Amino acid sequence: MSDTTEQENLDAPPPISAEQRAKILSDPNVAKMAAELELSLDEFVNTVGYYLNNPGVEPAFLVVSDANLKKMGVHAPTNEELEANVKASVEAIKAGQGPSGFDKAKKNAVEITNAGGKALSAASNPDLEAVVKKSRPRGKS
Repeated sequence: MSDTTEQENLDAPPPISAEQRAKILSDPNVAKMAAELELSLDEFVNTVGYYLNNPGVEPAFLVVSDANLKKMGVHAPTNEELEANVKASVEAIKAGQGPSGFDKAKKNAVEITNAGGKALSAASNPDLEAVVKKSRPRGKS
């Protein structure tokens, strides 16, 4: 028994059942996604079906040299650009974890003033509290 893992090499995803194909095509965005990925609709639907039928299979990860990326018209990022991207991502994550500004009220929600315009104190009036307690309806025991 060897230590290497078995890897499937598929030129194209295998065809799927007509029932599963109809289910995938029922989503109106499937054609748009296929077009954006520059895949034929048939190839895209078969690929989606392949991963639905084989949930344990991981998509292939392809490593391409910088020279080949340039030939394909893709800008290969420099080490400095990669570092800047990672730092910016970390800062964005930190910013998302910070306080929102909605945690503490900046001022009292309601400020009551007397006739002279001065704010009323928050001290309670014991006489008023006694009157309120006496006049409250009591529940049946």
